[in-house]
Amino acid sequence: MKTNLFLLGMAVAAFSSCTNEEVTDVAQNRAIKFNQFVENNTRQVTELDNNKLNSFYVFGKFRNEADNYDTQIFNNESQSAQYYWQAGKFYSFGAYADGDKGQLTTTSGVSFDADKGKLTFANYTPDDAKDLVAAVTKMQCNSDASQQEAVDLTFHHMLSQVKFTFNTTDGKEYQIKISNLKINAVKTSTGNIALSESNNVTINWENTSAIKEDYDMYPVISDVANENKRASSESKLVIPQNGTDQLNVMFTATVKGGGLDKTANFTANLSVAENIAGGNSNANTWIPGYRYNYTAEINAKMISEGGENPEVLYPITFNAIVSDWEKAEDQNTTPQAPSVP
Repeated sequence: MKTNLFLLGMAVAAFSSCTNEEVTDVAQNRAIKFNQFVENNTRQVTELDNNKLNSFYVFGKFRNEADNYDTQIFNNESQSAQYYWQAGKFYSFGAYADGDKGQLTTTSGVSFDADKGKLTFANYTPDDAKDLVAAVTKMQCNSDASQQEAVDLTFHHMLSQVKFTFNTTDGKEYQIKISNLKINAVKTSTGNIALSESNNVTINWENTSAIKEDYDMYPVISDVANENKRASSESKLVIPQNGTDQLNVMFTATVKGGGLDKTANFTANLSVAENIAGGNSNANTWIPGYRYNYTAEINAKMISEGGENPEVLYPITFNAIVSDWEKAEDQNTTPQAPSVP
């Protein structure tokens, strides 16, 4: 705030011969403003898009050409905070929203390295109600600060999404319920978004040695054997991570009808083939901004026989449909045997 008042005071002093109305116009012309754009919104969790990003929080510093970024302006403040352009100065900005109007604290959650153009989220745990988006950019102010346009910020989804779709060949005489659906994966990690030397944006999460935990359970899928013979879970926001072939999904399947009342537990890994997320992706990796829809076939026979003979293997083929919130190619994987709960 001291910087804000100081800069405004300079503007008033420089135009002391102007009217109050003219001074106000000059200050407003030099105020730093932002244009925000959100890449590829989703449709399952509580997501942000260009219509829902009502507010976000900004870090900013500026410098002379040969110096480090040493003058602080925005410091984890709303984009509506008032700061003013300095002609010819070089600026570095980082911005984010932890869901709609969501702010993190600088003491425990978020920090910005202006020289590197790097915004870091420490020990972050996803919340399905908070679509974490972030943006970084560097720029130079015009020689005439009053003609400087708003800062364009392109916000990137920092997290991945995982959902499950179950298909069946059974008719409506059965009810097939999926419950206790949960994934075991890295749940808390430190991530960052940064500008590369070529001025491209990169997103990285530190999860090589992170502890794997159970995410909260998905809501119950009441009946797969409906008229469409297909039912999906909700999506869940997850930490982007590699080694998904070492991660597990677990669920309980119950079949009723046709003289059956059986329950069995199933588990499977969450492998992903390479090059199916954006055409240039590593295998077994959840990438930021991509939704992974794992599909499986489940039927009454598998549940019934699995419940009676837990040692028998009944493989389920999972297809991982992957893209940046759109459909892409399929991926097969084989789960472990069902067991009696």
